Amino acid sequence: MPASHHPDTPGRAAPIPGVEGVRAVAAVSVLIFHCWQYGTDGPTRADLGLVNRFVLPHLSLGVTLFFSLSGFLLYQPFVAAAVSGSPFPKVGSYFRNRALRILPAYWVILLAVGVLLPAALVRQSRDQLVLGRLVENPWLAVRNATLTQGYSPTGLLSGIAPAWSLAVEVVFYLALPLLGLLAVVAARRAATPTRRLLAGLVPAGLLLVVGLSGRAVARFLIPAEGMAPGWDGDWHSVIVRSFWAKADLFTFGMALAVVYVGLQQGLVRLPDRWPLVAVAYAAVLVVPILLLVDRGLIDKSMYAYQLPTSLACTLLLTMVVLPDRAASPSLLVGLLASRPLVAVGLASYSLFLWHDPVQRLLHEGGLTMDGSGGLVVNLAVLGLLSGLLSALTYRYVERPALRRKTRPQPQPAHQTSQPLAS
Repeated sequence: MPASHHPDTPGRAAPIPGVEGVRAVAAVSVLIFHCWQYGTDGPTRADLGLVNRFVLPHLSLGVTLFFSLSGFLLYQPFVAAAVSGSPFPKVGSYFRNRALRILPAYWVILLAVGVLLPAALVRQSRDQLVLGRLVENPWLAVRNATLTQGYSPTGLLSGIAPAWSLAVEVVFYLALPLLGLLAVVAARRAATPTRRLLAGLVPAGLLLVVGLSGRAVARFLIPAEGMAPGWDGDWHSVIVRSFWAKADLFTFGMALAVVYVGLQQGLVRLPDRWPLVAVAYAAVLVVPILLLVDRGLIDKSMYAYQLPTSLACTLLLTMVVLPDRAASPSLLVGLLASRPLVAVGLASYSLFLWHDPVQRLLHEGGLTMDGSGGLVVNLAVLGLLSGLLSALTYRYVERPALRRKTRPQPQPAHQTSQPLAS
């Protein structure tokens, strides 16, 4: 989901400081969540008290953070085209760059996991996933290679399990030029620059409706079948892990892109002490939700969890991407822009794909430990192995592919007051 890395933004001068660190935090959060959830069997899982109740179960929000980041970074050039009349991003170059960003590394890791190692998930029945090789089921291998495995219960969560979110990202990539065109058309009907900026919210609102409708259909028309908790072999699970039910998670990131472009164009002014306001609103959203989930009053699949936590992720993202670049970077931005976090952020896409198969292989081989101390050891081993594999994949697969991307042409100086970062 992670494949929101290095978007193609016209006129880009430099990446926004701290964004690589945000990717690192998102990827490591998901890694810790999966290590805690799947590293040992339920009865022997680490007991860390309040951390178990209020922190670890929610680290899967790293995926939501990736979605917000994608919406923010990738939507910027389309908003700029709608507001300032700058050239609409070249769709051919956009798709080429997206493919170079996600496919080479994904295919190499899938090949290693599903062919060389018996570390891919293969569905033997509707309620049983086992580790094996995808080559034993050529059709399933093709579906995983084309990121279409999640469109039926027989393929859902097969191959590299976290890649379901990558499939959601791919649909967002495909839809984004049309959403950008919608923003341009809406902006042409606006009489003032401010209204043209607000027109950029139309596609975000559309995705909000799409996502809510998908969840409504899954919840009320195609309810989950009465199987064991965590079972993912029905059409309900297919829908809730699809773009149809996840589209709204891009909404707030896209809205943040509108605010960012408005700042660049001088159409938006942030209030004083807005970072404190953002933190306060995020806390107001998240704290009650954590309490409600802990008491079993809501679960993580409900609207009451997904939308507020998505907004909270985006509010925290604002603290990284919206500070005044003329002022000294905040302590948070300085930390996220530190060399270790930037290094992890650069390889975060590979880390996101590698960690789950590596962890499952370790657990299958009896190489994980139980209890609280075991969790620490499991995390250290998983981080070391996944980090090494991710560094190699980034160095020898991702970077060569990124060098082949089409570079955006600089915009004329009169089209924007400042270049859009990404």
